[in-house]
Amino acid sequence: MKKLLSLMALFVISLLTVSMVSADASTLGGLADPASTITVEVNDEENDFVTPLTVERGEELEVEVELINKGLTDALNIEVEAQLLGYDEEDPTDSVLVGKVTKGTKGTSVTLKLTVPSDFNYGAATLRVMVSGGANEADLVVDYPLFVESQSHSVKIADVSFSPGLTVKAGKSLLTTVLVENVGDNDEEDIKVTVAVAELGVSASEYLDEVLADDKEDADEMLLIIPHDTKAGEYTVKVTVQYDDLEESVTETYTLKVVDSELVKPQLKSGKTVLATGPEMQSVAAGKTATYAVALTNDGSASKAYTIEVATGDWATASVSEKLVVLEPGNSKVVYVDLTAAEDATAGEHLASLTVKSGSDVLETVVLKADVVAPQKASNETSLRNGLEIALVVLVVLLVLLGLVIGFSRLRKDDDGEEKYY
Repeated sequence: MKKLLSLMALFVISLLTVSMVSADASTLGGLADPASTITVEVNDEENDFVTPLTVERGEELEVEVELINKGLTDALNIEVEAQLLGYDEEDPTDSVLVGKVTKGTKGTSVTLKLTVPSDFNYGAATLRVMVSGGANEADLVVDYPLFVESQSHSVKIADVSFSPGLTVKAGKSLLTTVLVENVGDNDEEDIKVTVAVAELGVSASEYLDEVLADDKEDADEMLLIIPHDTKAGEYTVKVTVQYDDLEESVTETYTLKVVDSELVKPQLKSGKTVLATGPEMQSVAAGKTATYAVALTNDGSASKAYTIEVATGDWATASVSEKLVVLEPGNSKVVYVDLTAAEDATAGEHLASLTVKSGSDVLETVVLKADVVAPQKASNETSLRNGLEIALVVLVVLLVLLGLVIGFSRLRKDDDGEEKYY
């Protein structure tokens, strides 16, 4: 009799690939009996525990588990857990607690959901369903064979980096680099990458011409200028990658902390520094240079040193004719900023951030815009610079006149004994 029972138990175990661990009859009830049955369906397909079910990376698996308690007592405090084995990182897991599985032939069904990671290893995998009770140790284990394959079109955001980080002062710039990974079977073309802070109304986009299957590409740096009047607080940065003719997309969100700005608008604080730039928008061909001018006037009563910094994305390189400018009171200086578009710069509008500092204080941040166009549409660089020089001569004259007017005004006030300057 004992031999017959042993043979029956081995038969059931081999049929269901169920491994039995010490059962507690007070909690598992008839589920611990070899006569009990467990049925698993994945996405409405019942398994035979032999033929692997084909699933795709990124696919959500709906795992329906039916328990039938053919024992003499109810099964109490039953936990059902599904686990996707074979992932390089933490295995995706879902579980549900069933208070009671009533004895009899009527089954109790529970549904669990797992998502196959988009970078799951291609090939054979295992879906493990565990039924446990009381001590929460696996008492019944069913291994369900899967075969994981790539989707025809599938893209993931492999990495996002922010400079200077996710804490930024109002009025400063945020540079974002996005690494896009193609985890699908097909090459992807014309992928659009967008970084946006909807609450502040700022966004930037770049295109990737092509990302081969099982390959990665960095999108050009995207520049966001945080408005100088932004209130301190937390804001959501949304990174979106659109692919497959822009019909599919994947999104990641991050929290940006904006702190109080040290930005000083010259016209709003004592008129100590007057800053003018021009023009702020230019057309430039890929591989060519656009020249911008920055006119500084020290309207204070003491000498002041200014530093000029320019930040661009990968679309261009920047150079400044003078990075350090020292001005005596009432003096002015024009500094030229050259932005040279990369040979492979994509057509369309691009941004650069120009920052003027005095010591560690940020006096002004200006956005320089460039419209990258076909070579025949680009402005003639030499004539542009000549035009800039003429315009800036006029600008500097006006600034000097402004300084003289302010100086005479101060002298008149000193003569009247109304106000003194230090």
